[in-house]
Amino acid sequence: MKISSSSWKPGKKGTVTFAIASALTAPLLASTSAWADVNSDTIDKSIVWVDTTWSATVQVPFKDGTTETYRTTLVTLCTGWFVSNTGHVATAGHCVDADDALYTSIYAKVIDEQSLTGVKPENVDWPLSLADPQIKIDQPSGIEGGVLSGKTAITAQLIAKQGFEKGDNALLRIADMKDTPALALGSAAPKVRDKVTSIGFPDLVGSTSDVERQKPSYRSGAVSSRSYSTQGVPRTEIDTDITPGMSGGPSVNEAGEVIGINSAYVYQGSGQANYITDTQTLRDFLTSNGVKLTETASASPTPAAAADVPTGNTQDGVLGIPIWIIATIAVLVLAVLAMGALLFVTLRKQRKPAVYAQFPAGQPPAGPPPAGPQLPWMQDPPQPGNGPRP
Repeated sequence: MKISSSSWKPGKKGTVTFAIASALTAPLLASTSAWADVNSDTIDKSIVWVDTTWSATVQVPFKDGTTETYRTTLVTLCTGWFVSNTGHVATAGHCVDADDALYTSIYAKVIDEQSLTGVKPENVDWPLSLADPQIKIDQPSGIEGGVLSGKTAITAQLIAKQGFEKGDNALLRIADMKDTPALALGSAAPKVRDKVTSIGFPDLVGSTSDVERQKPSYRSGAVSSRSYSTQGVPRTEIDTDITPGMSGGPSVNEAGEVIGINSAYVYQGSGQANYITDTQTLRDFLTSNGVKLTETASASPTPAAAADVPTGNTQDGVLGIPIWIIATIAVLVLAVLAMGALLFVTLRKQRKPAVYAQFPAGQPPAGPPPAGPQLPWMQDPPQPGNGPRP
């Protein structure tokens, strides 16, 4: 779009005013954005490996009517995270639960170890017995400042678990541990299209790099939908890929609050759906098992001393409005007023009569004289018959 030459354009003073307004509001707006960023350095310290060892005994029947008993050991690798400052670790329920997928994996290992032919692990139903799982918790040395970074794995106690259809949450505890870096939980389930970041240790990364120096992977996406299990338990679908090894890790919102545990991915053909556990189901599961949840500063209750402050004017703002919002609005209002004052002064200056430069006497400008009042350098036109003036 072309701009008319008579349009007002801000000069340096206007630019300075805009710069001042930007300088004043930038720190406030930046602090808001920073609050919404996921701080990986802080979260990393809470993320742990969850290694579960399953000792199994399998009776394999043969066509001649005989059976053979085989023993095998299977280790499942998952992710977990500290949910309290006293050694409680949350992970996915299926990571410590003997479900159908685990049985199939055990059958597959027996078939491979014994070089059995003519059978597929997903089709057999051999008698199988399992000992109680042995669960170990540790962290790779790549996590700087972690309470278990690079140390010997510690045995954890299984406190409680839920199967996939019942919520897929599990709670572990490392006895006599203190000051563990717990992650805060969100207060409500996310909405569709809310941003989400899923965190964990993908097997693929660990198998193609130095696993002892591995750091958690962060995969960002958004909430796709809310759905329910066959038993009516809510869960959240996300468009972030949850791959093997990431199960049990936390999925967080923009504020870094946990909104669910990485649960499962379901694929059929070329399609895949990824699920995390429900926020409220997770909260209920943890509190019912005696965990004192870590809340964010914004969700913490108001101290009793705040009752002495007059209603409508507290340290958190006025009438419940946060102070940073009030400060931002005030700065923007001041900037608008300053710009208005500058615009008024500039327009007023433009209304003053123009000052014209004078030509030396006897040297009028080229071309016809302009219409309007006579200026000092203009001459009267010659009169007929009088000849030129001297």
